[in-house]
Amino acid sequence: MSSITPFPPIEFDHGGTSLQGFRVADSHDVDESPLQTAPFFGECRLQRLRRDDVFHGTLDCVPMGPVSFNRTRWGAHVSLQPLSESLQGYYLISLPTRGAAQVRQGGELHQLAAQSPGVFSPVRAFSMEVHEGYDQLLIRVDSSLIADAWQGLTGRPLTAPLVFDMPLSARPQLTQAWHGIVALAGMASALPPDGKARQFAQASLADALASLLLTQHAHNQQFTLDAGAAFTASPRIVRQAEELMLRRLRAHVSVNELCIECGVSRRTLFAAFQSCHGVGPMTWLRERRMEAARGALQKPSRGGIRVADVALEYGFTHVGDFAGAYRRQFGEAPSQTLRRGWAYA
Repeated sequence: MSSITPFPPIEFDHGGTSLQGFRVADSHDVDESPLQTAPFFGECRLQRLRRDDVFHGTLDCVPMGPVSFNRTRWGAHVSLQPLSESLQGYYLISLPTRGAAQVRQGGELHQLAAQSPGVFSPVRAFSMEVHEGYDQLLIRVDSSLIADAWQGLTGRPLTAPLVFDMPLSARPQLTQAWHGIVALAGMASALPPDGKARQFAQASLADALASLLLTQHAHNQQFTLDAGAAFTASPRIVRQAEELMLRRLRAHVSVNELCIECGVSRRTLFAAFQSCHGVGPMTWLRERRMEAARGALQKPSRGGIRVADVALEYGFTHVGDFAGAYRRQFGEAPSQTLRRGWAYA
């Protein structure tokens, strides 16, 4: 999705969250509109079902690495069917905000509406009927992200297609969790596109989204997660994970990557760290990054360096949160450490 930059920037709202992206499709022609959206979702057949409806197809996109947040609208009563019958290499999570649509999949009919979100899996063919006024946020998720997250979660590669139940759970806690994912996307979309802070935010967002899908929504591999696994604390697991994290203090490291590196499940990794350190791996990593940031503030490497520069270098994208955590850990503000560092420079 990195090729989106030539398109005009646009800002749109979803549930009170402002997202900054690009208008990548805009057409009043029902035949032209699918051609414009094909680079993002593949080819589809789009048909206006009522001749007197005013068609206006738009697609606004917020690219986030392996994930993108897309607002799609047609303004008319239309039918839609992918020409490849199913999605190719990605999942789609539909979070409708207004209007209604019906999805026919596997002989079943599902309703999409504001209180009835849904997920489309790559191997399942579907067709849609969308009513006028329908407005939704579509979250596009690369299949490779889900596969990596699965291996991190279970300690084993995904050997069969992972298919989610079409209706997403509408439990209030999960609805709130998806609002939280969108809110994180909104904050990340406001960061400079090519900056380190944006890269960290996108990677963290992708991890959170994949974990939410795999652990909280029904799918055909659920039995593997529910089966559980015996655990034996292993210093080797902890040592391997520590070595990887210390090599990448200045880069994003996900729990999935740690699990793949160590060849264990998420549950085993966390249990090993709890046994050895009394905290999880991400808390351990945050402490090491905080110590490295303190070292950089104590011995500033260049003139004009700021607390914000050091915080971003070690993955702390919110300087205010960094300053608060720093004070709790070291008993002084990071600015005090930096001033003292300049005094001894």
